[in-house]
Amino acid sequence: MGGRQSLSWTARVGRRSGQDTVLELNATKVTGGGVKRPKRLELSFGSISMLTIPAVTFGLGCWQVKRLTWKLDLVDKLKHRTLANPVPFPIDDLSRLSELEYRPVTIRGEFLHDREFLISPRGRLDKSHVTEEHRRTAGSLISTDTSSHGAHVITPFRIANSDLVILVNRGWVPLSHVTAASRRVGQVEGIVTINAIVRGCEKRPQFVSENNPAAGTWYYRDVDAMAKQHSTAPIFVDATIGESVWRI
Repeated sequence: MGGRQSLSWTARVGRRSGQDTVLELNATKVTGGGVKRPKRLELSFGSISMLTIPAVTFGLGCWQVKRLTWKLDLVDKLKHRTLANPVPFPIDDLSRLSELEYRPVTIRGEFLHDREFLISPRGRLDKSHVTEEHRRTAGSLISTDTSSHGAHVITPFRIANSDLVILVNRGWVPLSHVTAASRRVGQVEGIVTINAIVRGCEKRPQFVSENNPAAGTWYYRDVDAMAKQHSTAPIFVDATIGESVWRI
């Protein structure tokens, strides 16, 4: 019977003239009768780096799958929240608004049309109110089609039986209707009851200019700055389509 065999390894990092740094793995085969012969395996750092690529790629793939799952789950949750039945606006406990974000609420009060302002430019997402004028001008240099830019009309809204004034996004208007005089039919007066979605602040999108409150120029939804500039509470809601500026 042959003697017992085993392998012992030693590692050494070295550099050869004109070659990359290598990792030397020296394997010595040992038998019962003594040392037989040494073996050496050399791996350059370039080779080691190449071996890490599959692992990194696999890790990135797992991360992408997890992120996609998270996004789909978030979209599903938001969809369920926005489609839930409206609840009364919590006038007696405004701290509840943070937990009601993306939930429909019912609000009773009146629009202060003389204090409205715009967030612009904004594109329209729905097509429920495409008029003949929109179709006729679609594709022209100054188009008012639903795919074109327009603005969101933001109107302060005083809650009934209180001094609380909040901000209501009444929806999108084309460039031809950004002035209140061009859409008087939608400037509903008096006490009304509306359904709206509670919203929070919006981070400034990449490549979008800073708002200029003093000039009345708003590119994105900064609720705190808007509230300060227009003397309202820092509360923002999106009116539902049925309650939008086109409601009448």
